[in-house]
Amino acid sequence: MNRLKLSLLLTALAIFIIACNQASNTQVAKNDAPKSTQAATPAPATPVDEIAMAKEIFTTNCMICHKDSGKGGKVTIEGKSIDPTDLTSEKMKGKSEDKMFQYVSDGSPDDGMPAFKGKLTDDQIKSVVKHVRTLQK
Repeated sequence: MNRLKLSLLLTALAIFIIACNQASNTQVAKNDAPKSTQAATPAPATPVDEIAMAKEIFTTNCMICHKDSGKGGKVTIEGKSIDPTDLTSEKMKGKSEDKMFQYVSDGSPDDGMPAFKGKLTDDQIKSVVKHVRTLQK
């Protein structure tokens, strides 16, 4: 009878240990499993992308007059000879972001600078101003 009690006790203990190990392994497996229910969030635009976009906008809209260096120089556009502003000059370096934005947006007809309001979005004009700042360094 003692043997029967002892074997039942050992069997119950073995089942308890096995059950505890399985529960422990199950919990670890659940915690280690990747969560596939989360939606992937798109990566924000990198500064490199913004720089490339700004340079492209400048190349398309400004480079014909201001050259790729921003220094400008005499040029003839649609039969009209103009001398675009040197964007790298100390005078232009001293202008605020807002003033440069306004200059690009509204233009300066007396100097031959066309207005880009309506041709470029505000964000594109801000990008051009940022690109000009890189030329000024």
